[in-house]
Amino acid sequence: MNLTIKQLGIMHLNDCLDLDEQSLNGLWSKSQWEKELTDPKRICLGIIELETKKLLGLSSAWLVIDELQITFIAVHPLHQRIGLGKFLLTDLINRSKSLKVKHIHLEVKDNNQSAKAFYKSMGFKKIGFRSNFYKDGSNALILNKEINNNS
Repeated sequence: MNLTIKQLGIMHLNDCLDLDEQSLNGLWSKSQWEKELTDPKRICLGIIELETKKLLGLSSAWLVIDELQITFIAVHPLHQRIGLGKFLLTDLINRSKSLKVKHIHLEVKDNNQSAKAFYKSMGFKKIGFRSNFYKDGSNALILNKEINNNS
């Protein structure tokens, strides 16, 4: 596959809604995605397959001073487990270094074993817990990654 990662904008709204629906059962509404794609304090990146122009994965994060809060990360179900999540998260981490980010935070369902293993492999560590955090009543683990801006 010939892939690229690019900053997404409002023109990608329908692709984001579609990927959200297919990968996470429609976690966010259309208005939430509109805000995510237009707010200058948010970073929304997508993996695009160059030949088909198809959105295969995306991540979104909020930049707050020197911290990055990852709010969404997903890969299309037909393209999971081939390294696209790592490709996407590595790019987001590298971009955060240029923005002088010191910490990256995210929440993950405490029962999502594959996601927890993935984030651990990417250097994230558990720093907290949120009870009844998700719509379905699931608990969340709060994960953090320290960023060394000297490298």
